[in-house]
Amino acid sequence: MNVSLTICNRIRKYLVLPVIFTFLFAVAFAQEKFTISGKVSSGETALENVSVKIFGTEEGTITDESGNFRIRVAKGQRLVFSYVGYEEQTVIVSDQSELNITLEVAESNAMDEVVVVGYGTKKKVNLTGAVASITGKELEGRPITNLSSALQGTMAGVTVTVNNGQPGNDQGTIRVRGIGTLGNSDAMVMVDGVVSSMNDINPNDIESVTVLKDAASASIYGSRAANGVILITTKNAKKGETVAHYNMDIGKQSMAATPDFIDSWQAATLYNEALVNEGKSPKYSDAEIQKFKDGSDPEHYPNTDWYDLFWRGSGLQQSHSLDVSGGTDKMQSYLSMGYLSQEGLVEGSSLRRYNTRFKTDMNISRRIKVSGNLAYSQQQFREPVSNIHALDFAQLIGTLHQTGRVVPNMINGYYGYSDEGNPVAVLKSGSNNFNKIHRLSAILQADVEVLTGLHVKPLLGYTANILAAKSKVNDVQYYDPSTGSPTIWEGPNIVASNSSFLDNLLLQVLMQYDKSFGDHDLSLLGGYSQEHNKDDYLSGSRRGYLNNALTELDAGPITGLQNSGNASEYALQSVFGRINYAYKKKYLIEGNIRDDGSSRFAKGNRWAIFPSASVGWRISEEAFFRGAKKAFSDLKIRASWGKLGNQNIGTYPYQATIATGQNYSFGGQTVDGIAPINGVNAGIKWESTTTTDIGLDAVLFNGKITFTGDYFIRNTDNILLSLPVANAFGLNAPVINAGSVQNKGVELSAGYHLMQRKFSFNANANISFITNKITSLAGTGPFPNGSTIQSEGLPINALYGWVAEGLFQSEEEIAKHASQNGMGGPVGPGDIKYKDLNNDGVIDSKDRQYLGTYFPKLTYGLNLSARYKGFDAVLFLQGAGDVKSFVSGRILGSLYDKNGDPTSIWLDRWTPDNTDASFPRVWNSNSQNDPSATPSSFWVRSAGYMRLKNVQIGYTLSNAWLSRKGIKLRVFWTGKDLLTITNFYKWVDPESPLGGNSYSYPMVKVNSVGVNLTF
Repeated sequence: MNVSLTICNRIRKYLVLPVIFTFLFAVAFAQEKFTISGKVSSGETALENVSVKIFGTEEGTITDESGNFRIRVAKGQRLVFSYVGYEEQTVIVSDQSELNITLEVAESNAMDEVVVVGYGTKKKVNLTGAVASITGKELEGRPITNLSSALQGTMAGVTVTVNNGQPGNDQGTIRVRGIGTLGNSDAMVMVDGVVSSMNDINPNDIESVTVLKDAASASIYGSRAANGVILITTKNAKKGETVAHYNMDIGKQSMAATPDFIDSWQAATLYNEALVNEGKSPKYSDAEIQKFKDGSDPEHYPNTDWYDLFWRGSGLQQSHSLDVSGGTDKMQSYLSMGYLSQEGLVEGSSLRRYNTRFKTDMNISRRIKVSGNLAYSQQQFREPVSNIHALDFAQLIGTLHQTGRVVPNMINGYYGYSDEGNPVAVLKSGSNNFNKIHRLSAILQADVEVLTGLHVKPLLGYTANILAAKSKVNDVQYYDPSTGSPTIWEGPNIVASNSSFLDNLLLQVLMQYDKSFGDHDLSLLGGYSQEHNKDDYLSGSRRGYLNNALTELDAGPITGLQNSGNASEYALQSVFGRINYAYKKKYLIEGNIRDDGSSRFAKGNRWAIFPSASVGWRISEEAFFRGAKKAFSDLKIRASWGKLGNQNIGTYPYQATIATGQNYSFGGQTVDGIAPINGVNAGIKWESTTTTDIGLDAVLFNGKITFTGDYFIRNTDNILLSLPVANAFGLNAPVINAGSVQNKGVELSAGYHLMQRKFSFNANANISFITNKITSLAGTGPFPNGSTIQSEGLPINALYGWVAEGLFQSEEEIAKHASQNGMGGPVGPGDIKYKDLNNDGVIDSKDRQYLGTYFPKLTYGLNLSARYKGFDAVLFLQGAGDVKSFVSGRILGSLYDKNGDPTSIWLDRWTPDNTDASFPRVWNSNSQNDPSATPSSFWVRSAGYMRLKNVQIGYTLSNAWLSRKGIKLRVFWTGKDLLTITNFYKWVDPESPLGGNSYSYPMVKVNSVGVNLTF
């Protein structure tokens, strides 16, 4: 916070003192004031709550119900009349005592909006590429913990998947126009022109988010733009009086859905039944099952609800944000500070985030402008961890799916124990991970107008990410509940500490020339950039501490010492250019080219050129279109083609490297060794993506209706793969350029905007249809991997398995069917019947086929907002369709004695008395029905959904005193993810990882209240 205090002092120096001097000057030379009155109307309609302010001051008033106003002014002052939906009007006061004003309805032309593009901005009317954007205003008031998940459903062609509700781990996975490669499909993210992360930004700092979707708009970024580019712009100060905004919301999280576990007596009954189905003897007697049922002996025959005991965190979250901005013609400054706190649904899970940002723009002279942008964030992340298995939080969550037939703790205070451990005991032991991440971003740039229209723009950017992490795993001792003697010990205790330092240095120079002459508009851009990245990592741990109170490495025994460290670095160098030409503002041409060099490739393949071209035709500006101008304010068609690259392939896969930890035996002793383990291919080159796009933009009825549509085909070639090699090769398979993928689709978005005197309504909808398939694996494959497959002609990671034909009902039906004896156990009535696709009389691996894709082919979003007087409301729906998934393992409800807890679906299992069941007969160790071991269409369901993503109701206080003081106060209530409609398994979120992950933190819904204050 010392940084924040220093910045506060500086902004006080630059902003507060000029305001004070201006005030004293105004007082000393103030002119005599008099009262002026009047009425504001639109046509014959009086306008209520119109803002009437004296320009450059805080003085003002609002009109009453009849549109009347009174205000004291001095001759020569300017009165500014403003009202939402109407053109602002300014009047210079003379000697009049009465003033009647008529405001004109604003003609909203969405095509005149300015959007951020690569290395600049453009009006939508001049765009020839596929670009989607939202403003920070559209995100206001929502309880946003990170930006990536907030973008879900907001833009056509941008698919965001969120499948974790844990504080600090609830980021969304963003895919622009689908999964475009078999490797890393992450989009490039830039914040204020520098490559960065989006999830540590204060959402209230955001001015706009723009997604460059096609090659024409993204090729200016070349080698990192193949999977789309996300441009985030933060707010700048504006000239004028100092204005401050304070935003606060406080909410409570709750679990969106929980597994419907059945009681322990039912689970014991099902376990017995599973054993009998496999020809084994039941474990529990009728008397024991009765004890589970009636609770007569809770220490030995309990009915434990692990979820209820574990998920007892407060779930409280709050965010606070304050920004101050203002300035003169010479200098403008913006300072913001933000705080986010999230308590998890389990004790010990939390997130704290602190943000501050300072931006300043200075006009050194008429031709020289300098700006600075300094941002810092600190994120503190904490989570409990397991002290057995993988020593992480996921393993601890997984133990909640163990049987309820284990007592959490005895009456005498001793903890119960099973093969899965005791999650409550582990939670109470205090084992945890704690990460502190510092992020610093500093940008210094200038704009020098060398000649009229010719600007040189140098930029120096630096970012640093510093991680300091500590894990503390305490040992747990269990005792015999009767004697108190020690029994099972979970240990040893461990303290591990690691740190990493990642920094990025960017040097960039742009030259831009803009010229208009007659019917011609020309814009030229040229640039050079070089970037250096370095990452250092160091870790150490000790184990076997004397007690759990010791927390530092030095306090542990040297015999338990382990350490490791590594470093890596890479560099990029680029030259690029762009030309835009418009004739009569109706024929538009754009060309881009970038030459990129990356140290990640060998010298002969290090450089690659990425070109693009696009054209646009504003049909609405043609003479023959004049008859339709009443309906179409603007109509444009566009087309583009371009080539992009992908250098996210690891650090140096073309080089021969050696690995540590390759121990060997020498003289009867184990000796540390190093050895090469990976095959090398020095000839690898860039993955390349070629995109063709055809689009249409339309504005109808002076902006009341807007529409954008795109059709695209994207082909990615030379995808880097590790194809199988013979065992005699002796090394891991080298990486080669061997794969191709094609994505194609349609994106549609439309808006409706209605504005009347006291009422406004907006509706914005988007929908995308995207298909994906592997077009080449270089003559190899297919490559099945459990429940998925990589195969030519199928989507990436396509679902793969057997086709179910219902359940066997009798031994006779089994005898007549193709043999299933190799499917994991003796086949009996109630088992799943699989289709013999190749008609060879045997069900085996040759009978598997494509079962669907877990990446949605259809995504959509609908945002409705309305305002009446001081009331406002927002309803945001988001969803996905044509997507498949399945549930398996513990989340389904395993039927094991200790590490499985069945769910209520098994109450409708097949038995001789329930042959029309929804699910097969229960099993214990056999796998012919198991969705993990034997994936099939029986378990695959539609994972499409529609979610009530956000609903908000607000009220802005209407008060003359507040208005005169320049204060605006709004209060609101928000609900996030309150309702999900789906045909998927009711207790599993449809966005869950494939198979339904019982090791994932559950999804949450949030109810919150808050205020927005402007002063």
